Amino acid sequence: MDAFSNLRCLLITVQGGQVILPNSLVAEVLPFATPLQIETAPHWVAGAMLWHNLTTPLVSLGRLIFRITSDVNLNSRIIIVNTLGADSRLPHFGILGTAAPRPLNLQRQDLTLNLDIPDADQNRPGVLSWANYQDQPVVIPDMDAIEAVLQPLVRRA
Repeated sequence: MDAFSNLRCLLITVQGGQVILPNSLVAEVLPFATPLQIETAPHWVAGAMLWHNLTTPLVSLGRLIFRITSDVNLNSRIIIVNTLGADSRLPHFGILGTAAPRPLNLQRQDLTLNLDIPDADQNRPGVLSWANYQDQPVVIPDMDAIEAVLQPLVRRA
């Protein structure tokens, strides 16, 4: 049996589109709370919050990937994700979602490359891959690239 024949994931709706993350990266889903601003952060870092006694940056993938100005509503969620790196100052960060994530039991054939992305958008920051799930465009975020930008922000805090 193929190692990727079945992967538990979450489909996260963000402003402007949807992203897919493996369940193993998601630590917790929280209701929205207004974050504290980080003055030196890029425009797509919505701020930071205290979570489990750690300063946890909050990222707007809508701003980063889809270039949408975030607009929080009552259904917004903060999806706390585990980082891939070994930096003890950044074990997690939050992703701003527009609704509760949807669990998926992803099969290999369910996810295909999205070949309709214009060349100018192929290498957008924060995107590992553009894909389709059930004929809908989704993004697989580049967690390493996002973490690389967040690490200096938490070192200053």
